[in-house]
Parts: sequence; structure tokens; C-alpha cells
Amino acid sequence: MKTHSLLTVVLIPCVVQGVLIEDWLITTLLQDYNNLAYPGTTDNETVVVKHDMTLIRIVEFDGTKLTIDAWLGTEWRDPRFLWESSPTNIRLPISQIWTPDIVLYDNPDTRTRFEPNAVIDKSGIVYFSQPIRLEVDNCRQSNDVFKCTLKFGSWTFDGFKIDLQNRSHVIDLSNFQQHNSYDIIDTSVVRNVLYYACCAESYPDITYSVYLKQRKTGWFYRL
Repeated sequence: MKTHSLLTVVLIPCVVQGVLIEDWLITTLLQDYNNLAYPGTTDNETVVVKHDMTLIRIVEFDGTKLTIDAWLGTEWRDPRFLWESSPTNIRLPISQIWTPDIVLYDNPDTRTRFEPNAVIDKSGIVYFSQPIRLEVDNCRQSNDVFKCTLKFGSWTFDGFKIDLQNRSHVIDLSNFQQHNSYDIIDTSVVRNVLYYACCAESYPDITYSVYLKQRKTGWFYRL
């Protein structure tokens, strides 16, 4: 009994001290933080935003319209989140920090009910992965292969403010749940940059392509 009591007395201060360190750090970082102001600086106006997609499952596909569940990853650097002491990273709800307004152009009203935490390291790198349901109706068939594209970009910022880049050249299928009727035979990720005659600004986007092929089924009879 004495040993148990001693351990309890020793451990409690350590836990409380760890909590207070993170509490102080978060309070200090957010004290004068304005989540409406994008993190461009006078030395570097452009914020590099990296984007990726992890495909989880095909919810519905009718040959033209594709509905999928996916995780969308977004990464950038916010110089207002810099510190030297422990901890090496913190987690904050994305509603409390500035986030780039990257949307699916074909369906910009796509939303998720879940608000993830962003992981922020001591060098200012911010990353969050958001589970979301996406829907597009632009699928086209060539021979027996269907191609569906999902184009993402900033809704209000041009390329001078947000330089949108892809983190990978393929969609992550490591967590994909196989569909009953269709196989994914390939994916691609392409960064496009558009210019308009009116303006000097560029408008980058990331286009994800999914190539689907119907699985062949048949009946076999033994004679």
C-alpha cells in the first residue's frame, strides 16, 4: 500500500506539468492569431499548398456519375506557428486556424460533417486529412474504360497568393475497399496552370483522374 501511494504522488505532478506546457504554448500562439489572415509575408507573399487524395471506396457509379469516399490531405506553412521548446507538435481544430479554400470545382458545395484537427509542428508546417464524400458527373467511356476527373483549386486566391501543388502523381489506394462491380485499373494526378487574357495571375489546379473498368462475370457449367 505504501508503494502504491508513493507512485501516485510522484506521477501526478509529471502529468499536470505536461498538460500545462502545451496549454501555455497554445494560449501563447493563438493570443494574437488572426485566422482570417492568410500566412503570406512581405518577404514571401506566396503560400505553397500541397494536396493529396486517399481513395477509400466507391459509393456509387452509374457510368456517368461517380460518388466516392476519400481522405483529402492539405499541407502548408504558417510562420505564425514557430516555437523552440517542447512539444514538437500540437493539434488544433481547423476552425481555429487559417486554412486554404481548396474546393472541388465540379461540386464546390461539397462538405463534411467532421472537423478534423490539424497537426502543426514547431517549424510551422500545418497538415490535416479530411474524410469527405465527393461526387462528380463528368465520367466518360472509351472502349471499356471509364475516366472520371476531380479538379481541385482555390476558390478565391490566385497563384500569386496560393501555389497549389500535388504531393504525389497517383491517388493513394492503400486503404481502398474493392467494389463489387468495378475495378480501378489506374489513377493519375496532374497539376495544371491556367492563364487568362485579362490578368497576369496564374490559376493552378490539381486534377485527379480515376480509371474504372467493369469486372467481367459469367456462369461456368461443368459438363
